[in-house]
Amino acid sequence: MTVLGIYYKIQSFFFIPLLGFQQVLLPLFSYNYGAGAVRRNRQILKCAIMFSVGIMSVATGIFFGFPEKLIRIFAAEPDIVFIGKYAFPVISVSFIFAGLTIVITSYLQGIARIKTSLFIIVLRQVFLLVPLALLFHFIGLNAVWWTFPVTELIAGLTGVVIIFILHKQDSMIQ
Repeated sequence: MTVLGIYYKIQSFFFIPLLGFQQVLLPLFSYNYGAGAVRRNRQILKCAIMFSVGIMSVATGIFFGFPEKLIRIFAAEPDIVFIGKYAFPVISVSFIFAGLTIVITSYLQGIARIKTSLFIIVLRQVFLLVPLALLFHFIGLNAVWWTFPVTELIAGLTGVVIIFILHKQDSMIQ
């Protein structure tokens, strides 16, 4: 629990700006959707994905490169440092997919696909995160940390597939 608490404190330094970015994207997507500027919305989506994945790649690099130093900011107990040195790099793999998912859900909200956006959010937080953690705990503590990247990977890929399908449908209509 201590390692998870430390993780959540540190990861917020990267997720809070990303969530602020999401708040900037939503009106951009909405405005262009309302104006019928499909091409422009797709350009914004691509740039936003590159930006958010870039930020989260830096975060992943920091968590991979300095797990012990990050943990020691909050705790010096050998057991906590030992667990965190494994957990931080594993969990940080999820950052890149989380950046993707955050932009995709914002895009879906902006193009009036609220239910689809909500589906991805609920899939991620309810149907994947908790059941996978429960399932992985039977393997052991090190497996539980993989809950985060697996959840984000599935949610991110689901979002990409949904966007692909929506874009195909839009192309057929035009």
